[in-house]
Amino acid sequence: MKALGTFLLLSFILLTGCNQNQQRSGDADTSAVSESEDALAMKCFEATVGKDSASLSINNLNGKITGLLSFNFFEKDDSQGEIKGEFKGDTLFVDYTFNAEGRVSKNPLVFLQKDGKLIQGYGEIKTYLGKTYFTDHAALKFEDGFTFEPTDCK
Repeated sequence: MKALGTFLLLSFILLTGCNQNQQRSGDADTSAVSESEDALAMKCFEATVGKDSASLSINNLNGKITGLLSFNFFEKDDSQGEIKGEFKGDTLFVDYTFNAEGRVSKNPLVFLQKDGKLIQGYGEIKTYLGKTYFTDHAALKFEDGFTFEPTDCK
């Protein structure tokens, strides 16, 4: 009788362990499909402030954001280039490598994701050892900048 109890207990433990592993591997497959679907979908945005405009396209591959960004200014030189970065909560932090005024530059940019839009933020930046970054994320402001609205990709 004691051997039967031990056998039943071990059988229960083995069956429970097998079922948990099946559920976990199923969950992993589902998340991999979702990430792949997100990676294939490019999202595009446009913004206008007065006579200035901007366009943005982003791709999300496993949490890494890449894309293209261009600013068309009425009274300044235009700029266009690539972004690379990631979301931290609802805030997208990117490095913008762009061509403007005949040279290549690199600056950090920040966008707040709200109601399906991306709102460009501003803050104090500093350069240290060749890397430019925002000095205080808590002091970033998201007013008076470009508000990027979703649009169809061209």
